[in-house]
Amino acid sequence: MGAAGAIRRAAASAADRACAGARGFRRALARFAPRPSAFGPAADAEAAAVRAVRNLRTFRFHYAVLQWALLLASLAPRHRASVVFLMAASKGLLVYGGLLKAFPNSALLRRLLDRRLVAAVFLALVLADIVAAGAVANLLAALAAGVPIVVLHASFRVRDDLEGPSPEAAAENGKGGDEAAAVVEKKEDGDVEAGPTRRSMAASPRSPK
Repeated sequence: MGAAGAIRRAAASAADRACAGARGFRRALARFAPRPSAFGPAADAEAAAVRAVRNLRTFRFHYAVLQWALLLASLAPRHRASVVFLMAASKGLLVYGGLLKAFPNSALLRRLLDRRLVAAVFLALVLADIVAAGAVANLLAALAAGVPIVVLHASFRVRDDLEGPSPEAAAENGKGGDEAAAVVEKKEDGDVEAGPTRRSMAASPRSPK
């Protein structure tokens, strides 16, 4: 009974983690490419460059995951050992990111394990493994497939805060504005009604004591 209960709890925990991962992936995908209206050409070349730089900062994690998936897919047919090594290296990078998120104020992680240092070591390991496996052509093929997608997305992805409000938000704002206007109007009516009373009280002669 105890073993069966432990198995059920482990299965439920695994299912919950899988559902949470699926929801996170769906949210990330919806943010990366929410709808066709979220894409549009820029007004000129300067605006396109500014938008591209901003999107590269905003979606750098999405672009890295896309490029990483293309690299692993290109290595999978003939360089499975490299795929296993790169996946293990990516697991280590994810553990480092989890530690940064769990301990954001840790001086050890901030000083001894700087983000730039960890990223440089990770890239060096990846390049060394690819060169050792003779898979430079696979890396170039992955870059040739991924870089145009990144450039197009960064150039045409429109900022969410430049889009107009949704109909529901507009309706709520309109309702709130109507209620505020009604309160102001009622207050003004009360002032108008109370005004003559105050003026009449001020104008009326005081009775002698």
